[in-house]
Amino acid sequence: MAEQQARHAADWQRAAHLGQALELGEPLGIYHTEMTPPLGVRRVLRLLVPAAIFLVVMVLLIGWAPDAALPLLLVTPFVAGGYCVVFVVLSRRARFTRWLYGYPGGLAEADPDGHPRVVRSGEVTDVLDEWSSSGSESQSSWNYEGFRLTTADGRAVSITARYRNALDPYGPAGALIAALVPAGAGTAVPRLPSIADLITDWAVTPLVARLAEAVRDGATVVRGDFRLAPEGIAGPKDTTITPWAAIERIELRPGHVKVRLIGGKTRRYDNYRDGSGYAVLCRVLAALDVNASFEARG
Repeated sequence: MAEQQARHAADWQRAAHLGQALELGEPLGIYHTEMTPPLGVRRVLRLLVPAAIFLVVMVLLIGWAPDAALPLLLVTPFVAGGYCVVFVVLSRRARFTRWLYGYPGGLAEADPDGHPRVVRSGEVTDVLDEWSSSGSESQSSWNYEGFRLTTADGRAVSITARYRNALDPYGPAGALIAALVPAGAGTAVPRLPSIADLITDWAVTPLVARLAEAVRDGATVVRGDFRLAPEGIAGPKDTTITPWAAIERIELRPGHVKVRLIGGKTRRYDNYRDGSGYAVLCRVLAALDVNASFEARG
């Protein structure tokens, strides 16, 4: 842990100076991820020029000098494989490290040569957990992508789940290590907040409190395809609201919701087009004292 802090001492200081300059407060955490910028049309065309020249030469040789073209045809698979390797290497040369700094007053994303992109706490009006579909409609599965923040001026800011806490020497494997080693050693494994922990504490928890309070005060809140009202919940195709008292529990997964009724038939709502927002919806239901659970699988 000390080695990791020493390694990133300059990054922490940079985050502290940025927080003071932007009036966001002291850093809560620093996170980083590797980014590969889009290639762009011009760069792709430049990388494809050698392949185009090789194909033209091959066509000309086959038409004018077939005997000379035969040796080239034999080595074509090796040339193509080498070209693919070079293409991948060159396309990844522009990779850079993107940093995200978390503060009590907001978030700041920073690239090596760019100005920080800031989202202040007071600007966030909505938060969704984002999931991308990796399966068909018959066997829907979802990959966790991160969070999407909506700001008061209409911006949609995506925070990728690929961000890693720079001060955590174990990363995502820390929890697994702590579970496998003896209890005494497991307690020594540092537990630093992940990017999901940071966004949950900083943005999700206040949002959930506001939404639950709005429902208690008589408002109807729409989360994804569902309407939450003081008297109950209604799905996307429901014409009437199911009373809270008639619900045994609500089970949520990305893209799937089950409303289990007391002494009634379970209602299923499958959304194969969008798996976003159900983890946040589960927190809202729990804040309303509804028996709700969320499983992070498709």
